[in-house]
Amino acid sequence: MTIIQDRIEDVAGAGLLRNVTISTQVIRQAASGDAIVATVPHHFELADGVLSTTDLDPGPAVVQIGAKHYSIVIPTSSTPVRLWPLIDAGLPTPAAGAPGFIRNGGGIARAEAVTASEYASLTFDPATLYVIVDEDAL
Repeated sequence: MTIIQDRIEDVAGAGLLRNVTISTQVIRQAASGDAIVATVPHHFELADGVLSTTDLDPGPAVVQIGAKHYSIVIPTSSTPVRLWPLIDAGLPTPAAGAPGFIRNGGGIARAEAVTASEYASLTFDPATLYVIVDEDAL
């Protein structure tokens, strides 16, 4: 089971004053394998903009904030997890070639494919993600 905790605020920094709803879109087996997770929505009241859920069953879910719905996957975690990384991971991939095709989780400015021999002689850029590919791939 997993608890999700995060602060949800508006652009001016005021905490959201509405409920956040979490549910599953399709009936599924519980992560434990001994129950069924129904599609019943669960509403969580925010305290000064802070969301703190009860224990949630890991697996696919939908979060509703205001009128928007976001597909997420609730991980298995013994410690509370933030909501934003779950929403970010479920956002659609931008079109190929569009800026942001690789979604930046923080700290990466670019990605570069290199061979193992090129990687061995690199002067590393800490903001670059290096992906090692076969010599014949480049």
